[in-house]
Amino acid sequence: MNRLNHAPEILELAEGLGVNGSNPVDGILDSCRRRIDGWVYEAGSVTDIDSLELLVTKQLQMVFEEIRSDEDFDRLTDVYARGKNDPVFASMRFRFNDAENPTFGALVRRNVGEDAPDRFVAVIDCRGDKLARRFFTRWHEIAHRLTTHADQGASEPVYRSEHDPIEQLMDQIAGHVGFYEPIFDPAYRQASDGKLLLTFGTIEAIISGSFPAASFQATLFACTRRLLTPVIYLEAAIAHKKEVKRRLQSASLFGEAPPRGELRAVKVVLNKAAQQERFTIPTNMRVPAGSVIHRIFDAEPQTNGDGQEDLSQWESQGRTLESRSVAVDARKVPNRVIAIVQPVGMAGI
Repeated sequence: MNRLNHAPEILELAEGLGVNGSNPVDGILDSCRRRIDGWVYEAGSVTDIDSLELLVTKQLQMVFEEIRSDEDFDRLTDVYARGKNDPVFASMRFRFNDAENPTFGALVRRNVGEDAPDRFVAVIDCRGDKLARRFFTRWHEIAHRLTTHADQGASEPVYRSEHDPIEQLMDQIAGHVGFYEPIFDPAYRQASDGKLLLTFGTIEAIISGSFPAASFQATLFACTRRLLTPVIYLEAAIAHKKEVKRRLQSASLFGEAPPRGELRAVKVVLNKAAQQERFTIPTNMRVPAGSVIHRIFDAEPQTNGDGQEDLSQWESQGRTLESRSVAVDARKVPNRVIAIVQPVGMAGI
């Protein structure tokens, strides 16, 4: 987040939105939230996320077109390129089918009057694995409309890398406004049922009760952002040490078989409280055999498990993590284990 605050693209966007201050990312998030708060206030109340999306897109003169099969691109060409003289829709499939830089959504400003209810069209790719991101992609495109396309926008959609600062910021906005606090907070309180620690069960209850279209991971991250206590989201898979990875990048002259990898923390995401406390597990650290995470990985497919352990059993190159009792909730998915790690005691205890 700090890096985004200094990106020229973000600074330019903040200036265009009239956002001042040393933290433009938070300022832009607050600007988007206040716009939506105002629309909700004018509407009287909004009780569910679908109603909120309908209200927001109406205010933004925005409609969605979802791609469920390749034939939907032909439909977009017929309806928009031929029928409504919007030729940009005729060439979109090539961008969405680019395997090197996958596109999940695109926002188009149509050549229509400024008061047209469908002045902006967001095309959402729901084919194959992209379907899991449908909810998040819709709110990502709403974020573009709230910010980079707030006034006039571009008639040609802009296709950026997922690592582009603007795209990363849109993800930040989507994660906040897509899980709108006045709707999400009551859902979280009901699902957690007074439990202090986040669990997979809480996340699933939120999805089934209030956010049925949201993905598990997007909902998980919405929960960790809400919590004022440290949370680590971790993915463990078979991987190699950094130096072995470097050697494997060069083909062996003798055709030697690569060494067997070990179970390692290949992805580690900290919430804000964990960052502030420096509560972490280093990325690519080996998962100890005694950890709940290792036990779940070795078990049968689709196994869940939880328990308490001490971080001091995590060791790398002769150094161990500081002693701290943690609660671990783990779940096996194809080729890896996903886990939530949270402290239940003070560091050094």
